[in-house]
Amino acid sequence: MSARFAPGAGQAIAALEDRLFPVLRRFADEPHLAAIRDAVQIAFYAFGAWTVIAFFLLPPGPLLERFFSAYHIGFGFMGIALAAVLPDRLACRFGYNRIAGIALGLSAFLFSLPANALHQPFESFLGQISASSLFLALIVGVVTSECLRVAYQRIRNEVAALAVGIAAGIAIFGGLTLAHVDIGRLLISLIAPLISLGDTLPALLIVVFLQTLLWSAGIHGPAFLAAITTPVYLRALDENAQALLHHQTPPHIVTIMIFLFIYPGGSGATLPLAFLCLRTRVARLRRLGVASLLPSVANVNEPLIFGVPIVMNPGLVLPFIGIPLVLATLTFTAESLGLVRHTAVWLPGAIPSLVGAWLTTKGDWRALVLICLNVGLAFAVWTPFFRAFERTVQAQPDAEEGLVKAAEAIREHEQAEHRLAMTASKK
Repeated sequence: MSARFAPGAGQAIAALEDRLFPVLRRFADEPHLAAIRDAVQIAFYAFGAWTVIAFFLLPPGPLLERFFSAYHIGFGFMGIALAAVLPDRLACRFGYNRIAGIALGLSAFLFSLPANALHQPFESFLGQISASSLFLALIVGVVTSECLRVAYQRIRNEVAALAVGIAAGIAIFGGLTLAHVDIGRLLISLIAPLISLGDTLPALLIVVFLQTLLWSAGIHGPAFLAAITTPVYLRALDENAQALLHHQTPPHIVTIMIFLFIYPGGSGATLPLAFLCLRTRVARLRRLGVASLLPSVANVNEPLIFGVPIVMNPGLVLPFIGIPLVLATLTFTAESLGLVRHTAVWLPGAIPSLVGAWLTTKGDWRALVLICLNVGLAFAVWTPFFRAFERTVQAQPDAEEGLVKAAEAIREHEQAEHRLAMTASKK
């Protein structure tokens, strides 16, 4: 839909495009945030791998209990992985010695752990630090990397800069250790109110709104907010799982897995959009529907976001942002009233929403009803907006071509940033 189809919406999006979106894109490309985004994604792979390993290494017992124990341990390993990967990503971005960055960051992370943590068996140690280690890894990684970055920036001799940067990092975290400042325990006390704040409907709606708003500008919203939301939501999920493991009621509604209900098909709840594209009279969109259907079932919707496009498209940005807000409210209400079990089982994002909803609620059949209701509601809202867009495309092909070119330019920018990061990591 072009701006001419919906002038009010078009003017609003145009204002965002001219004023807000350029600022957000610059913010998203900021080296620290970009490095954190990349590091968190890589750390998730480490988490998945170690969870599988831990599952087979744990003593025999009920499968579900072993699984909960395994990914409780896996979260701890994810923290260690993040403590190593984040300094590496930052070193790539700022051009200083990667090995020194990793060694300093990982050493400072281990020094900052609770005093008794390292004197336990490895699996007990990982279980103790669990998801709370993610915040510690982020803070330690950024601080130690800043020590090296500033030293390299101020001192021309590389060896001297390296020595000063390492000395500064050791002085900060070694000094805290000698002063008996337990950073890990301090962070746990700080995370608790964040989890409580995040476990509310207003906080959930703000996160959903920001994620979809950023995507409408071509910025990966969930990844952009990952530094704040991922440690909080993973900690909440871990506490729910541990509650189930000990036969207690899971305490949290908002976890990282609640987004399976909010985003069927990916951010914006675009699964119905893939099916609508299959029945369109516009040949290009019909081909896109065929190509994007299976990825959409696996909650991968970049082909739709940039292909339809939704990016910078006033008529489709409105349902893209609005539908998830409605689904978030419906899902939160259903779980808060006890109509559906709280999410407690971590699953990869590529799990189809229907399967994932059942598994993450420990086999609650009511979760299947809720996800079907959410998809049906999303379909009902997407349909009139898509049909209007379809008519506009047929009547104004030039407007469609302009939207597609703008989306392609944004996508090429994102891909160029990714290639730059990959190139730097290979040096």
